[in-house]
Amino acid sequence: MKVRESFTSVSDMRSKKVRSEETWVRGQGSRGRSINKIIILSLIAVSCLLTAYCYAEVLERIVAVVNRQVILLSELEEAYQSAVKVDGTVTGEKVLSDMIDRMLLLEQARRLRLGASDEDAADDVLLKQYVERRIKSFIYIPLDEIEAYYKQKREQFGKDEFYEVKDEIEDKLVDQALDKKLAEHIEELRKKASIRIQLE
Repeated sequence: MKVRESFTSVSDMRSKKVRSEETWVRGQGSRGRSINKIIILSLIAVSCLLTAYCYAEVLERIVAVVNRQVILLSELEEAYQSAVKVDGTVTGEKVLSDMIDRMLLLEQARRLRLGASDEDAADDVLLKQYVERRIKSFIYIPLDEIEAYYKQKREQFGKDEFYEVKDEIEDKLVDQALDKKLAEHIEELRKKASIRIQLE
């Protein structure tokens, strides 16, 4: 029985080695591409996070400081969007001014607690109580002023006699006086307050 001898030439050995190295290089290349993908995806993720962080920073920028309280840009934007639904011509400056006025009034209302129950009162309730007790309650409309208004606007009341519409007229005049007194009160609060506006 003849034994089949197998011989491998030097050139065959070299070609096998080259093929083995090429296979290893290809394997390394695919690993390298995977690592590159991971690095690129990581950079994109970091970039997105930085962008989101910067956007959040912009939204939370302080636009006004009223005494020791702040108004954030996000709060102004929210108030502006609500105001636009009611009045499409309203400006951002007007909304900010109203926010400052409200903040000053609330500060006074909290400082001058009107009773134990006020401590847990909502802001709107607290403001209403403050305005009614500290401003509106001091408004008095003389009877002759109510009569003068009735005579001046007589046509508006049709067949209604003076005493039938007296309370209605008085309420209207009280509201007008309240608007004026409230504006004066806010102006006084603004003079005493530390207000810094930084819209830009």
